[in-house]
Amino acid sequence: MSPLLVTGAKGRLGSALYQYFSSKGEDVVGISREEADLAQKDSLVKLMKRVKPRAILHAAAMTDVDKCELNPEQAYRDNYLATLNLADISHEMKARLVALSTDYVFDGVKPSPYVEDDLPNPVNVYGRTKLDAEEAVKSVLTDYLIIRVSWLFGGKGDFVSFVKNTVSEGKVLKLVSDHRGCPSYISDLLPALELLLTSGAIGVYHLTNSGYCTRYQMGQEILRLIGSDAIPWEATSEEVGFVAKRPKQSVLSCVKYEKMSAEPIRTWQEALYAYVKNTGKG
Repeated sequence: MSPLLVTGAKGRLGSALYQYFSSKGEDVVGISREEADLAQKDSLVKLMKRVKPRAILHAAAMTDVDKCELNPEQAYRDNYLATLNLADISHEMKARLVALSTDYVFDGVKPSPYVEDDLPNPVNVYGRTKLDAEEAVKSVLTDYLIIRVSWLFGGKGDFVSFVKNTVSEGKVLKLVSDHRGCPSYISDLLPALELLLTSGAIGVYHLTNSGYCTRYQMGQEILRLIGSDAIPWEATSEEVGFVAKRPKQSVLSCVKYEKMSAEPIRTWQEALYAYVKNTGKG
């Protein structure tokens, strides 16, 4: 059987995808920026013809929201152009494309959780380039999956690490309370993504843990779980010093996935407990 190809294989999500599907006995090829520049179509075509993947799990992206705002050309290149190239090649090679996207395609004006069919309206460069990437996939392919995720944790350099490190270094912990979203434990998303891939699902799906919170509330829960008596400073986005505008709420509804799978992904609190306590279980 032809292999699965994972882009961004050295990133937090890409490495998790690579490890997960490899552990399932799949033949998986992982590529990072060092192996291939996804925005350079000629070199990408050569790589794809050599690998001949049956499906591409596209996790590579420029995800630092503020850096995207400061470097829009690079964000456009890494997020949109790379995805367009992969879509074109997937079409030519009849490979299935699974493109990872983001809650930041929405503007945060809707008072209730966003469903897949809600009209996107990004408020920053990162969101715009990811939405452009989604549209590129839809314009080229019919057999595709676009999976929107948010607030990923469960690996080096995540929000949990940030909170722990800030406290351990004795620094003031400023956490935003004017933005609501859905924390998502990577280990919980992987089997859900696998189900979508193997079931033949097509279209756009939201995948997050159940429930939502602010970063301030999530930080409080992390501190409680690690037994810290540190008190975080409740701050606005402006006080934290964000460069890019964030949507006030980017909570994603996963009802579409839940109807297909017949069960929701566990709550973010349960997942956070599992991760912090290093058990991986609820």
